[in-house]
Amino acid sequence: MKRILFVICLYLLLPEKESWAQCYPTQPKTATFATGGTSPYKNQVLWLTWGSTLSNVGTYPYGRHDIGLVNGAASYASIDVGGGRYLCVEAVISNLTGSDIKSYAPGNFSGDSMDERYNIGGVGTNNKLVSGIRNGTNGGLSSFRVTCKATLNGVPVKLSGLVIGDAESLAGGEYFNATADGKWNIVEMQKNLSSGAYNVRKVDITATTKQRMEFVSGNDNNTGAVSFLTFNPTAYTGNNFEVSFDVTLKGGGLTALALGLLPPGVDGGDAPASYGSPLHTIEAVALSSDGIGSGSDLGATTNLNVASYTSGGLIPPTTNFLGSVGPDMDPQAFYSKDALGDDNNGVAGILEEDAWPIKYKSFSYKTYYLPGNVISATIAYKGSENAYISGWIDFNLNGVFEDSERITVAAPANQTSVVLNWTVPANRVVGSTYVRLRYGKNQSDLVSPTSYTPGGEVEDHRIYIQTPVITNPMLPNKARKTP
Repeated sequence: MKRILFVICLYLLLPEKESWAQCYPTQPKTATFATGGTSPYKNQVLWLTWGSTLSNVGTYPYGRHDIGLVNGAASYASIDVGGGRYLCVEAVISNLTGSDIKSYAPGNFSGDSMDERYNIGGVGTNNKLVSGIRNGTNGGLSSFRVTCKATLNGVPVKLSGLVIGDAESLAGGEYFNATADGKWNIVEMQKNLSSGAYNVRKVDITATTKQRMEFVSGNDNNTGAVSFLTFNPTAYTGNNFEVSFDVTLKGGGLTALALGLLPPGVDGGDAPASYGSPLHTIEAVALSSDGIGSGSDLGATTNLNVASYTSGGLIPPTTNFLGSVGPDMDPQAFYSKDALGDDNNGVAGILEEDAWPIKYKSFSYKTYYLPGNVISATIAYKGSENAYISGWIDFNLNGVFEDSERITVAAPANQTSVVLNWTVPANRVVGSTYVRLRYGKNQSDLVSPTSYTPGGEVEDHRIYIQTPVITNPMLPNKARKTP
């Protein structure tokens, strides 16, 4: 594992290659994240999308609805993670047996609920995110395999997990399932308590480390669930870390499932783009329990459409990060003037970036910012191993973090905070500026404000330095006269 991370780091430090920036230049790259909907995981799920071709991808950028899919049909993604780095993902269908299958955009049936949680363009038939696959023949039974792999700047990386959801309002007598080497948890359930049961079951595959998530039956009425799987270490094969999973779906008439991936988790900066794009890979994806046990075939099912049921969920890491809350996965660089792009996106919420002391957030330039003054910032962190923290303050407001503005200190595993001390230089410029903090286990990776490093976290903060109030001597003085 250490060797793999070293290779990734080495490649990311090399000059950008043209082929890396162009993920699959001869393929339609339509797999994408939802831009609308109520789900808290819109920025975490990379939905596999289907039906477009290279010749019509301009018209159908997120897949094309109701197109037949055959062995070799594929879904591709090219994700800009900042700094000229691209995450490339591909998923290919094989072993198709039984009924034919077609692409499906959730929302094309009035009973669908997936489009309300994940969509592009709106709900119902306005949804352009073609994340579903349905049986092409009424009552058809279809089975197929999907094989996936990913690279980051040309270097193979491990996909973090798998996603399956109800794309076309499962009815009684219909079902679908997915089998993979990992553990499933229900993470979302849209209930409709005035309708019937919605039953699921987890099955442990005998003599393997695989598990099957079965959506056994539904009520055909705006009710649906989404399940995430975290891959076991044994799921990955070969030097390219390929993963495969098997899918079955059976319609009473027509039914559809949606398939997505949890891409390799990354945490990036959210200061303006001029400050560059640091990249930390999130080493583990964690899920809270959905309360559903697993067993053998034909075991008991669980009805999710009851008031008492509570799903599990994606949770931030519990160690090796800055501040009080671990980072969530960023689907892209969140450059922002207020440095709140990351705070405002993802399940970690506004506390994801809270390591910078409040007293240094907004202050008079005379209080801390005069040349020669010392800014002494206590930075909280949680670590399970010895690491380092680097910090930069853009004192001269030139839009970049310079080495002369950096402080790096050791962050031992047996501590919960360190102090970073900056002496304000003579060339400081009065005005609001930015701070970058980076936590990681490799000190050499934290010399740069924009490098890649495995694990840890980056936080960007805007600090507000209040300048003197300028008055106009030509205006009358409205101060109250002394009697």
